[in-house]
Amino acid sequence: MSLRSFLVSKTFFMQLLLAVALIIGLLLVTMLGIRLYTNHGESAPVPDLTGMPIDQAEALLSAHKLAFEIADSTYLDTAEPGAVIGQMPAAGHQVKEGRTIFLTICALSPEQIAMPKLTDISFRQAVNIMQSVGLNVGRIEYVPSEFSNLVLEQKINEQVIEPNVLVNKGSRVDLTIGKTSNGEKTVVPNLIGSTLVQAKGEIASLFLNVGAVIYDEAIETQDDSLAAKVWQQRPTTNSYDEIEQGASIDLWLTTDEAKFVSDTDLQMQNDTIEE
Repeated sequence: MSLRSFLVSKTFFMQLLLAVALIIGLLLVTMLGIRLYTNHGESAPVPDLTGMPIDQAEALLSAHKLAFEIADSTYLDTAEPGAVIGQMPAAGHQVKEGRTIFLTICALSPEQIAMPKLTDISFRQAVNIMQSVGLNVGRIEYVPSEFSNLVLEQKINEQVIEPNVLVNKGSRVDLTIGKTSNGEKTVVPNLIGSTLVQAKGEIASLFLNVGAVIYDEAIETQDDSLAAKVWQQRPTTNSYDEIEQGASIDLWLTTDEAKFVSDTDLQMQNDTIEE
């Protein structure tokens, strides 16, 4: 039989169909195997581990057939040493069995750093140095001086702290700043929509202080407090054109998006607060 006769014969077409069927069968078996191996479509929410001791978190993750890895540790005086203060993926996120959950735990003791010298430099220079070493701006006090905006004293818990003394990283440092004239004023910043960290930075840059910080009922976890944003402030940007440097601004924070209302409604709410 010639090649041409074979290519148009019934035998060739039967063998061709058999080869195609085998290829399709192999593809289906391979796809099914991959589907079973990866548990395709099977996932479960990550449990909330916030506040749990690491051994309790490990047991709960094991019950959900999840692994964990400690990615970082940070000291918080509001959390128990060794407790979970952060997780990735977040609680409620859908993951498959065997997934690794990365945890941040509260360090057993705060990291310490050498106190930098913040005096005899400008306030802005002092803030930049503090941010670079992990310190936070505390209260700002103004005193009469011939050197305007010069840092005269640095304190923690009302105690003067000399340079190179070991202090806890994240400490709030109170600064005494010189002022050449009394009654100097600054604008009231619009802090609506800012996180607490952002608001503190803006307030400090204008030589103002953070007053009361009020979290609403939507704040339940440490992650909530970090994600919360300012939805009200006092004084408001509409109630005063300017306020004296050193004055305080009270902040209300929430994670409830419904509280971020229109400018008209916000003005009405702020007028109520002022009363």
